[in-house]
Amino acid sequence: MNIKLTIAYDGTNYSGWQRLPDKKTVQGEIEKALSRIADKEILISGASRTDAGVHAKGQVANFDYSGRLPLPRLKTSLNSLLPEDIYISKLEKVGKNFSARFSAKQKTYRYTVRQNKERDVFLNNYNTNCSFKLDIKKMREAVKYLTGTKDFRVFSADEERVKTIRTLKSIKITKKKDMVYLDFTARSFLRRQVRMLSGFLIRIGGGRLDPKITKEIFKGTTGISPVVAPAKGLCLIKIKY
Repeated sequence: MNIKLTIAYDGTNYSGWQRLPDKKTVQGEIEKALSRIADKEILISGASRTDAGVHAKGQVANFDYSGRLPLPRLKTSLNSLLPEDIYISKLEKVGKNFSARFSAKQKTYRYTVRQNKERDVFLNNYNTNCSFKLDIKKMREAVKYLTGTKDFRVFSADEERVKTIRTLKSIKITKKKDMVYLDFTARSFLRRQVRMLSGFLIRIGGGRLDPKITKEIFKGTTGISPVVAPAKGLCLIKIKY
């Protein structure tokens, strides 16, 4: 059977999603637990390779399963073996052609900014704290030039990637009390693209950059290098298939 996992995790204590030798990763922990249940090596394929410190509410993976445990019991057994900061929220049988990575039609990431002069130690691992107020109007003005199909090389850490054209479907900015949420939706993203876009928008919101510079930044003539916003503020919210 081809099994689809929907996964939530707190990425604080992990070196990212992807399996790495001698590193604690989310994929590695899930594979270790599954292999223990099946009494043989089981590898999973994930939809998105989140960086170290990045979180997820709706990460998706799939794997081949030939065991005897019914899926509800498999889910219970798997969660009992996983660390408390990783949770399998859904486990289901899917068609043999389903691929968590290649069947994805749309991904949404959220970057969270907290506007407060005082840090909250209970929220600190899940947002970037700004001691200044963000001008949401200016940020939304910049969004008009960031969405659509463009060459996002300037907003990518994939220096060696040949194809850096992506279609950014939308960037939604919402504010609730002292929290500002930046929601990015696209079929696929370049490495660190969302964190670099977030850092760029935060600088605009803080008055460090003029929103109009956004029209020119894709030309590579502004001399501005987007900063990478801290990983802890990023969360993979959902993936649409």
